[in-house]
Amino acid sequence: MIRPATRTTLYKEVINQMIELIKAEEWKQGERIPGEIDLARRFEVSRNCVREALKALGHAGVVESKAGLGTFLSGHAVLTIRRMESGKSMQDDVSLAELMDARLIIEPQLVKIATQRATEADIERLEAAVEKASRAVRTNEYSVEMGLEFHMLVAEIAGNRVILRLFNSIADELRLQRGVLILSHLHRRDELVQLSEHGEILACMKKRDSRRAAELLAAHLKNATRMLSRTSPQAGPEGQGETGAAAEK
Repeated sequence: MIRPATRTTLYKEVINQMIELIKAEEWKQGERIPGEIDLARRFEVSRNCVREALKALGHAGVVESKAGLGTFLSGHAVLTIRRMESGKSMQDDVSLAELMDARLIIEPQLVKIATQRATEADIERLEAAVEKASRAVRTNEYSVEMGLEFHMLVAEIAGNRVILRLFNSIADELRLQRGVLILSHLHRRDELVQLSEHGEILACMKKRDSRRAAELLAAHLKNATRMLSRTSPQAGPEGQGETGAAAEK
């Protein structure tokens, strides 16, 4: 049952109620959900507030927009929500900081190896991933998976099976980390900065400058850590309310 959202927790409450409806299977995976106007009326909030909630859920891979057709639940919406909730249950400064420390140890070395081993086909795959993600940001279709794809491809291209297995073993944690950022209202400008940094790393890989690629990737992860530290749940959407949500548009 949908309850009117209170003003002090407007944005967060709309997201949470939508998640509860999905978990209760009132909306089925793969099916179209009500439109913005209908949802705004039922939640008793502005259309801007609903739009921002849908945008955040779209970024996290819970919903997806189809041009001319509306907004649909993704085929893996429930699994994504479970991952998000699992991430919240473990969410503390130490665990997130340790995850970033682990990435800083592993990924700069991976990109060094990948830069030396990448074929033309590998470079084309990386270019396609960067372009797809950039296009998705412009169309409000950016997802957790797209943000992570560049890093996963670098690990794959490096070709060290032991490290690749290790990297794959923490893939869910990496997705959760990005999900926490996104549902804490990561701004489009942050997404664009991250994608621009992917492009700079790729440019070094094309030049076979493994040292510089590693430096840029380390800086990229440190920037992500700073974003993570300032984009806490307490400083997220509920603190902005409708005014903050509208300002994003």
